[in-house]
Amino acid sequence: MSGQVVVVVNQVTIFAILMAIGFISAKTKVLTKSGLDDLSRLIVRIILPALIFSIVAEGVTVEEFLISGRFAIGVVLCFCLLILNGIVISKLFRLKGKTANVFIALATFGNMGFMGIPLILEIFKDPVAQVCISVFTLVDMALLWTLGVYLCSRHKENSTSWNAIKNMVNPTTVALLIAFTIMFFRIPIPNLLMDTISGIGGTAKYLTLIYLGGSLAYVAVGKTIKKQSIFAVTAIKMLVLPVIVYYFLGFLLPQIPRTILTLIVGLPSMTTVAMVAKAYQSDDEFATEIIFVTTLASIITIPIVSIMISIIN
Repeated sequence: MSGQVVVVVNQVTIFAILMAIGFISAKTKVLTKSGLDDLSRLIVRIILPALIFSIVAEGVTVEEFLISGRFAIGVVLCFCLLILNGIVISKLFRLKGKTANVFIALATFGNMGFMGIPLILEIFKDPVAQVCISVFTLVDMALLWTLGVYLCSRHKENSTSWNAIKNMVNPTTVALLIAFTIMFFRIPIPNLLMDTISGIGGTAKYLTLIYLGGSLAYVAVGKTIKKQSIFAVTAIKMLVLPVIVYYFLGFLLPQIPRTILTLIVGLPSMTTVAMVAKAYQSDDEFATEIIFVTTLASIITIPIVSIMISIIN
């Protein structure tokens, strides 16, 4: 077994333990539903922005960022593939209205903040990993708060493009903007401040996975397992597409960016989509069910994808 596969298996095992802690905490009422909502807001508004800020402002140079054009092209191509996949599966299973819209959004957006960033940073110590995270996050956030909001709100009569634009102004995009400004103009940051921000961001791996485990405790499993479309998107998004992406990215990207983007494509569905769906009275229950299945499946699928790409090598 290659070193990368061992690291992936170890990290996914840690992810599983942290989610189990969150699940047990919710079942024993240590984490209540309102407590999980508060934890979610803390993660989305403070912890993840701090993590992304520290990665971009401290770990990426202008030169590294500017030569990442091919990776940006790869990111856009992967998003096109994920969107197409969501549309095709939703049509095959005859999903309608806001259920279909949420399904496409969850087939498109992976849980980069909660699982992807911690996983990538543990596997890849090369500085190029931080560049890849920066570029992907920039595209990911832009699409989430435009296309993602549109999909979760287009069933509403008063939905407008202006609402989507306003939603783009959020803690994560503000943190990205400030971090890129600091990076491009080489603005020095006091070590004490940077250490504090990095320390806050460093809690993301633990708190986000405990939150995920806790939120899974409130899903109605009986209804979820009857929905075949959820298992179809899980199998295709998290097993089939990563292998396809890895093969074709070989013509475009070096090994490390290629592997990083492959792992990102195979991530479970983004938790934030369920929050957006709830805010716009879309099918947030269906969103939670998809997140439940894909998150649990990722404990198995991420190591499988890692093994498969190591075989292709």
